[in-house]
Amino acid sequence: MDTIRLKFRASRKDGKEGVLFYQIIHNRIIRRIKTGYCIYAEEWDIKKQSIIIPDSSHPRYEWLHSIQDEIIWNMKRFENLAKDFSSKAYTFSEIINAFQGRTADGKGLFDFLRTQVLRLKQLGRVRCSETMDCTLRSFMHFRGGIDISLHKLTKDILQQYEAYLKSRGLTRNTSSFYMRNLRSAYHLAVEEGLTADNHPFCKVYTGVDKTVKRAIAIEDIRKIKALDLSLRPALDFARDMLLFSFYMRGMSFVDMAYLRKKDLTNGFIRYRRKKTGQLLIVELADEGRKIISKYTNKTQYLLPIITNENGEERKQYQGQLLRINRHLKTIGKLIGLPIPLSTYVVRHAWATIARDKGIELSIISEGLGHDNESTTRIYLDSIRTTRVDEANRAILDDL
Repeated sequence: MDTIRLKFRASRKDGKEGVLFYQIIHNRIIRRIKTGYCIYAEEWDIKKQSIIIPDSSHPRYEWLHSIQDEIIWNMKRFENLAKDFSSKAYTFSEIINAFQGRTADGKGLFDFLRTQVLRLKQLGRVRCSETMDCTLRSFMHFRGGIDISLHKLTKDILQQYEAYLKSRGLTRNTSSFYMRNLRSAYHLAVEEGLTADNHPFCKVYTGVDKTVKRAIAIEDIRKIKALDLSLRPALDFARDMLLFSFYMRGMSFVDMAYLRKKDLTNGFIRYRRKKTGQLLIVELADEGRKIISKYTNKTQYLLPIITNENGEERKQYQGQLLRINRHLKTIGKLIGLPIPLSTYVVRHAWATIARDKGIELSIISEGLGHDNESTTRIYLDSIRTTRVDEANRAILDDL
């Protein structure tokens, strides 16, 4: 059975970085492959044979964390490749080439997509990095772990991939999501001169079908608020986070998770949207202040969504999102909602309730922090934050 291990070779010169490499064993034959990364000797745990990740305040934290993520991903990928190859006769060179992203005809698509995943992560575009990584994993599964050169990505292959996604029960919008991510990366490869543009996406669907809007009425918000959940603390917490989002003009859950205590000053919360980087200033309504005072958090964060600053903040946020949405579905059933209740639903609810109250579209767009609606952005420079807060108070007065 093929195995892979991470190894470190220290530099012979004091104060210089050593080399990280993979040790791959096949039929008692050992091959060493460079990871492309170097670390200092004090950043290597000899006993555990792993990278030492320092505190999140350390200047090397982000760099070492990204190296570790890349190595874990590669080692899992090798294990999956080894399983796929085990069902057929193959040479050591074939599995090594597949692992390194080589093909007989040039740079492999897997390797290029992984490069984009890391680039987006280094730029701080974490969500975009995750969606590209999700696309890469999906396409790798479709290909059975066997890479393909960029210039061999054809219309036929993409139509086969589309059929594969459909066979797995994915909707047209989800299939299109993967296709658009692939197309974005492919066009970048064309720009970099790695392949000629063969227009492989012309036969697959890359649009967005209209979906049923998910929103609830102000009456539903009242019912949620009135529920007695004193004996169900998990549901009570989920309800509080939902209501806090509503009180804060439909603030997205990721922005709530990363709100810091220092973001709250003089009755206003100042934060930048994780999705767009846009700065928003929101008046903290009394209802929102009550929720904040209800909970304690020993970290720098305002709400108890991220409760441990251990380098796993992103995972904590994602875990909380899953748990809260699961509990919100239970709450939705308790009040007889016809749709699944989620954090996204309440964001959309704020917008639709505001619209129904006759509030201008441009103010709603500002309230939600949208920056990609050209028809409303032309008005944003003339909209003062106080007008958005007045709109929020008009909505909350109906509760």
